[in-house]
Amino acid sequence: MNRRNRQSDSRCERPGFVRRLYGLLAPRAWSVIVFAALFCSLAVKFYHALRYGPLREYPSWILTDIAVLLSLEVVLALICYRWPRRAVWRGAMIVAAIACAWSVINAGWLIRTGTQILPMQMLSLIRDPINIGRLIGRNLIRMPGSAVALLLPSAVALAFFFSVLARPVPPGYDPKAFRTKIGFSLVAIIVAIIGTAAASRLGSAQITAVGLRFNCHARAVLSFVLPEYRHLVQDDFSNATRRIPLAGEVPVSLKPHRTNHNVVIVVLEGIQYRATSLAANLVESDGERCDPTPYLATLASQGVSFTNARSVVTHTTKALFALLAGRRPGACQDIGETVPVSESYASLATILERGMGFRTAFFQSATGTFESRPGLVHNLGYQKFFAREDLNDPNAHVGYLGADEFALLEPMCDWIESDDTPFLLTVMCSVTHDPYEVPAWYGAPAATPVEGYRQTIAYTDRFLQALDIELARLGVAENTIFCVVGDHGEAFSEHRIQGHDRVAYDEVLRIVMCIRAPLLVEAGRRVTYPVSSVDLAPTILSLLGFHVDPLGFDGDNALRPLPRDRKVYFAGWMQQGPSGFIQDGNKFVYNPEHGRVSHFRLKTDPLELMRFELPEYVAKEMTEDIVQWRKDTIFRIDQERTGQMTLFDSWLCRWNGRISSVRYVKSPP
Repeated sequence: MNRRNRQSDSRCERPGFVRRLYGLLAPRAWSVIVFAALFCSLAVKFYHALRYGPLREYPSWILTDIAVLLSLEVVLALICYRWPRRAVWRGAMIVAAIACAWSVINAGWLIRTGTQILPMQMLSLIRDPINIGRLIGRNLIRMPGSAVALLLPSAVALAFFFSVLARPVPPGYDPKAFRTKIGFSLVAIIVAIIGTAAASRLGSAQITAVGLRFNCHARAVLSFVLPEYRHLVQDDFSNATRRIPLAGEVPVSLKPHRTNHNVVIVVLEGIQYRATSLAANLVESDGERCDPTPYLATLASQGVSFTNARSVVTHTTKALFALLAGRRPGACQDIGETVPVSESYASLATILERGMGFRTAFFQSATGTFESRPGLVHNLGYQKFFAREDLNDPNAHVGYLGADEFALLEPMCDWIESDDTPFLLTVMCSVTHDPYEVPAWYGAPAATPVEGYRQTIAYTDRFLQALDIELARLGVAENTIFCVVGDHGEAFSEHRIQGHDRVAYDEVLRIVMCIRAPLLVEAGRRVTYPVSSVDLAPTILSLLGFHVDPLGFDGDNALRPLPRDRKVYFAGWMQQGPSGFIQDGNKFVYNPEHGRVSHFRLKTDPLELMRFELPEYVAKEMTEDIVQWRKDTIFRIDQERTGQMTLFDSWLCRWNGRISSVRYVKSPP
């Protein structure tokens, strides 16, 4: 009986406690919400420091958060004190809620990628909400603890916000206590600002650690208020003079001794060079040598391997354009390369078709809707496009994006056998893309993302072998140039950062690139000087006997000696991310997050464990060079600003400005 009474009393006390707590917090809801945003920012940075070890750097990471969010709280408090009206209180709560929401978004991004979020990174969600929404959902499922820690308090805060917004509670003020609170806050702000100024003069062992010293809210505001903060502004796009030449605008000619080989290009999605068997000194944790991609190593030994190749822009759409057009993509956060033009660009496919009568096809295991892939393939001049939708088999789907690459073998072989003319076949793999899943027949799901990534790499190597076997079965292997190349790599916290769009380290930049060309290249050759993804197309055309120089490529034939002082430029997809160049074993990275240029000596430090910050007078000139290169990559699109076009008889493509989207439309029977 007593126990029952105690339980009943406890149930009665809970609503009373909640009401008292609500009554205490509601009169100054804007302050509560701002302090919640501050707590979220401090907590997630502490978690990041705890996860990766640099706890000594943690105090320098949070000073700007304290200064900015305390300043916001002081301003809102003074406004509400000076104009005590419901409309003012509601406005203050909305501003505070926006700041808190951005803190939560930034926390999720920091946990997932190791970097703080920028507003431009939300564009992908706006452009492609379905696929990006699936990606976000997968990541939340993969990190249940972090998801609960973020979403549960957010739900409580959201309920509190709407409750107070609907019925604001008038605050009661004790003028003396209010002034004391404001005074303490101002002192804390001043101390934080002084500490921030001191910390900004200190170096750091990692570029990403410097990025964490900034407040995500201040950077978000600056990216809108100060155009120069973005380095690429609207005028750079509207005033762009660079044109990508169209297929009929370049002179196509062949040397007397031409080679009538077919061409097969397999593009690997997000595979680190160091995660393959091509990397030297690849060992497991137990000291045993590992061989994750034995067939890739076999292909490389049968031809030429470029051991120092880099992606020009670390984003798949951009990388594909560079690889297959031999021209720099726009190093900016759009997908202008996918906006369909009336005549295809001068590219590997169009030059082969014009010069040697090639038929061309682009097969991919990924869904065609992701970043409007049919638009890109159309602009590159391919005659046929085949995507996951064309398999018409949901059982072959792998993850939210890809499909079983082995399911592509039959339609690819059918296409090869359909005609006797020479062909260009490009295959875009996708299983090695997040969420790193393999078909059920291949193996059980991996326990961790890193294990899953390794599993998908081994699966892709097996697919390369299967494709080569099919080429041999069809009797075309001996007269086919077989190329395997990566679009970019992927970071898995090697430098406390994950992903690929805002990373300037070689786990993302360095790519696989090897070519087997029977009787055309020496087997086992290794090219060790730096080359770029824009070099692939001119290299293949040179092997076939084309005069490459008149074609005006941005790349070069990587099989001939290149100048030692050649600059191999690179950039991340994000406009506010790092960019730079590699020259004679040195890497120079300009990072707009802290406005410095970092120097890595790759010959003696291939893992990029030590960086050197260049003196300001040297960095200034180099910064101007890198930023200007990035601006010079912007090209104008000779197309109406808005419109739609049916591509490959199955895809309805719509575009607006430099953004396009597609919808699969089944062809009539």
